[in-house]
Amino acid sequence: MGKYTLWFPLLFGLTIILMGCEERGRQPVIGTAGPSIHKLERLNASMRDSDLENAVHAKLETDPQLKSAYLSVNADAVRNEVTLSGIVRTHAARKKAIGLAKSAKPGVAVNDKIDVKPAA
Repeated sequence: MGKYTLWFPLLFGLTIILMGCEERGRQPVIGTAGPSIHKLERLNASMRDSDLENAVHAKLETDPQLKSAYLSVNADAVRNEVTLSGIVRTHAARKKAIGLAKSAKPGVAVNDKIDVKPAA
């Protein structure tokens, strides 16, 4: 019986310490984002992407020549950039589209993938 009286408190204490360490690993650490926060940020970014796309579309709709052009707008609000793609009839229309897209939001970068194909 004398041998086991020393082991029991030692094993009990070790068990408590190990259980405490396990619980500590499950607690969120302040200053780090969990996976659910990253999902929320991406969800908000998606909403902002559509807002930026709508702002560029609205600017393009103000020009009659670009209104009839086949232009696609793809925005990434997190990176603050817009990609324009499609077909316009003149180089002037292409420059106008890029300028209008840049004016939709200050500091936005515009990736130009617009093809110029004059009318036949």
